[in-house]
Amino acid sequence: MDARAALLEGLIDYAGLFPPAALDLPTALRRFDGHQRGQDAMRLGRFVLPAARLDDIRPWLAGPWLPERPLPLSVLAGLDDLATIAAHADEQPAVRIEALEVRAPVEGTDRWLDDLAGRLAVAGLADREVYVELPNGGDDEVLAALGRRQATPPARRLAGKLRCGGVTEDLVPAPERVAAVLASASTGRVPMKFTAGLHHPVRGMDHTGEIPMHGFLNVYGAALLAHAAGLGAEELLPVILETEPGAFRLDTGGFGWRDRAVDAVRIAELRSDFLAGYGSCSFDEPMTDLRSLALLT
Repeated sequence: MDARAALLEGLIDYAGLFPPAALDLPTALRRFDGHQRGQDAMRLGRFVLPAARLDDIRPWLAGPWLPERPLPLSVLAGLDDLATIAAHADEQPAVRIEALEVRAPVEGTDRWLDDLAGRLAVAGLADREVYVELPNGGDDEVLAALGRRQATPPARRLAGKLRCGGVTEDLVPAPERVAAVLASASTGRVPMKFTAGLHHPVRGMDHTGEIPMHGFLNVYGAALLAHAAGLGAEELLPVILETEPGAFRLDTGGFGWRDRAVDAVRIAELRSDFLAGYGSCSFDEPMTDLRSLALLT
């Protein structure tokens, strides 16, 4: 077991359609296909697509996405989109809709989850993964509700999703919020996905020097330590705030942050059970940075 493979395999869902990249659909699809064929293909996850664009990909399905190597999709949806998604789920053998990403309301989460469960069942989508984005101001309620559903989830996987950044500073969650979410998700045994802002391994500033950016090694390292070592939010905060690349270790044996470590076998278990990938409009940036830090072979 190689900890680098355990942590990084399928880590990045490609969201090239979204800012700041904001590529047109043909360009984004071509880049995704290039990444699928490239040296880092094992680290690539799904193509992120809004439900409203499902019809738009039809002209491209006669290209590289053959039935034996379909285009894996994670579809951003509202509850009213589920019937439309179901109509696309099996009609194109070159497409595989693997996951749905939906946004929870700030209040009334249990009733909303009941509605979601019913619609998933009617649409025949209960065998997909479902990621529920945490609304700002509703973390505790949504995570608690998701935790209560883990014994009998309405989908193959019911997980939370935390937005970690954006093109303006107000879209970047405070480190304290990230640490609290990771601690609560671990305590409640709620799987998590992440999205936005995690272009680089280690926390720093964006290219303007004005907007802070969370690092994906910070976020995933803190999540690993929350599960493996039982760290609470206060103990996770220094991991989230770490800006020194040398404080992190990722090699064949495991992941480490300063004097704490998680071995490769545990990383593989946690990635499988609790830590899904993250959405990023860039795939090349994270890979280039990992190589510059000598964390990839």
